Amino acid sequence: MTFLDGGWCTPLVVALVIAAGPLRADPGLRVGPRGGVDLRNGADPYVGVELRLSFSRSPLTINPTFDHLFDAKATLYRVGVNALYYLPVPIRRVDPYVGVGVNVTSFSLKEATPDVDNSGSRVGMSLVAGACLEVPFVSPFVQIAKHFGEFDPLSLGAGLVVALDRQADDRWNGCGGLVR
Repeated sequence: MTFLDGGWCTPLVVALVIAAGPLRADPGLRVGPRGGVDLRNGADPYVGVELRLSFSRSPLTINPTFDHLFDAKATLYRVGVNALYYLPVPIRRVDPYVGVGVNVTSFSLKEATPDVDNSGSRVGMSLVAGACLEVPFVSPFVQIAKHFGEFDPLSLGAGLVVALDRQADDRWNGCGGLVR
């Protein structure tokens, strides 16, 4: 089998061609810290980082996240990707959003328990709602997220995002959404 016969390389070539369109779109880029509490069997705090990628051809903002959860009984890390949609409401400097996503939670129990899965990873889904405040240099946000799966807490969080794209670019609001 040669390289161009098809087989394993055909899906790869198709994926690269599809991804090349958004890559040429000069995305809006925001990054920043986040933190909050997971409300499951008490209140477990978490800290993390998030990225917001916006493309001029899509009303959705791609939102990869990473969180470290502080739990007394386990070590927990959560990696997720959300698709955020900024709601077109006429509130000056406030950008509300909703989103849906998928996450993977990696865990390791601090005390080994017989006949129980003491470490591993679980896949889940998330529904997100929040609001971002547009102020110069940074944009703080608050949000609530409901996770579904084996680790299914309700999360209350806050953070801030900083623009890493060109400052003169007026296609994006301070929170990373497409300006309408």
